[in-house]
Parts: sequence; structure tokens; C-alpha cells
Amino acid sequence: MPARSLLVSLVLSLTALAGCGPAAAPPEESEPSNTTRDDIVGGSATSEFPAAGALTRWGSAHCTGTLVAARTVLTAAHCLEDVSAASLKFVIEPSLSSPKTVVAVTAISAHPAYDSAKIENDIGYVTLAADAPVAPIEILPEMDQSWVGQKLSFVGYGITSGHGGGAGVKRLVTMPISAVEATRFVYQTPGKNTCNGDSGGPAFANVGSEWFVAGVTSYGDAGCNYYGVDTRADAFAEFVLGKPAPSEGKPDSAPSDPCHGESYEGRCDGTTVVWCEAEKIHEIACQSCGFDAAKGFFNCL
Repeated sequence: MPARSLLVSLVLSLTALAGCGPAAAPPEESEPSNTTRDDIVGGSATSEFPAAGALTRWGSAHCTGTLVAARTVLTAAHCLEDVSAASLKFVIEPSLSSPKTVVAVTAISAHPAYDSAKIENDIGYVTLAADAPVAPIEILPEMDQSWVGQKLSFVGYGITSGHGGGAGVKRLVTMPISAVEATRFVYQTPGKNTCNGDSGGPAFANVGSEWFVAGVTSYGDAGCNYYGVDTRADAFAEFVLGKPAPSEGKPDSAPSDPCHGESYEGRCDGTTVVWCEAEKIHEIACQSCGFDAAKGFFNCL
């Protein structure tokens, strides 16, 4: 059987980026090192934007995501590393202390060019088992340099400072963009930031009277004090939706499932293990097949 990655949550061990100047490139190592991130600093609890929900793992806070189609939740690629679809749920509630609307995840898709060392192309999506009971929010058709200085609304379920605490509550903070690159943008406002637990969460842009998903929380400084970086959603709209961005044709369904419903957790077909990994169906014949609780998936026993 091809070796499977250990089911270890990268998000729970990572924090944020260090200080940033006017350019969007990461700073030199004089500041704390770059790491992927999770939380909202300097914001307030909110029940707005119901399309923004929490991605929980085995029932605990993990990352944040945004419903962009009936069964498609946009998030960060680093939220999906070494994680099984079966372990994730999408929770649509202002607080994880009283989850009422919980939807199972059947498949996960990180961008194939995601680079965890450089934190590039940090975007992905999960496919839900059923239509979410809230309206999705479309991806922003296009972002360019004219967006520098424009304010976005960032939403996440992360901690409220680099010292921890406050995770599991949906919060919102408004910050302007300080720099725009080809596939990401930077924000740096004293006293405000995203932080640990907000990973994968949305940056919403208001255009006219309509809201769009402009960014996906990716990384920032370790103390959540200096700046943050989002992956631009418009740069990856076709990957997420399986078709051109909304400006070229509105999405009308979830992306196709290359594994036809098979999950990373897998199942037993008699004595054969069947599972989905890297968007391909795998099978292996065993003498005995069953669920391996220690590994969190079906395996030869």
C-alpha cells in the first residue's frame, strides 16, 4: 500500500509572519520566521457572513473556510496537509461551543503546486457531503494594484492575540490592503491582524452592494503583531470552481469528484481496502480489512 502521510495538524503548530514593508515579499530573518496562521486580532465577535464557517478536525477547532458553491468550501492548502476528509466537518455557527449546523466533508483538494516551504499557492477546497444550508459567496472576479489601500473584512475562528486564547469564536476585523502581488496580498495595521486559527478564512470585499471572497488567510508573523498575507482568491478561481471566474460565467455546481465519493479514510470492499488519495482511487487486497483506529483510516489488518 502506498505510504500515507501522518495525520498531524500543521495548523495547530504554526503561527504567523513577521514585519512587512510596502512590498508584498516576506521580510528578512531579522523578524520572527514565516509560518502559516489561524486567528483574528483587534476584531470583534460576529454572526455576519454565514458563508464563512469553521473547519473542525475530529470535533476540535482546526481552520476557517468559506462556502463558494453549494458543496465547495474554500480554505488554505496548509489546512489540508496530512488530514483526512473523514476527520473534517464544516460548522456554520458563530461559536464552536454550541455547533448546530454541521456538514460532513467527503473530499479534500489542495492546490497541486502548493509549496509548504515557501508558503506559495496556499489554497485549496473541501467538498461537502450535502448542500450547505446557507448561500455561497462568489470569488472576486479580479484584483490589481488599484486595490492597494482598499479595506477588506477578514473573518476567522482563531485566537485573539499571539499569546493564545479566544479560539472557536467567529470574529471579524477590517483592514486595508498594503501591497498586491500576482497570487497574494499583504495587510499591516497596528493592533489588527489575522492569527493562529484563522487559516483558510476569508477576506471579504464589498463591490457596489455585493460581497465577494477576495483572499484566503495564509501566513504572517509569529506574534501576529506586524502583518499578514492572504492568497488571492481570484488568481485560483478556475482551480477551485473547475471553471472560469464569476466574471466569465457563474458557477452553477460543485466541482467534479475524481474519486467518485471515495474518501481518504477509505472503506473495506470485502478484504480489499479502497480509498482516495491525491485525487486518485487506490485499492489493495488484504487477508483481513478493517478500520485502523491508531492511523485513522481503513487498512489491512
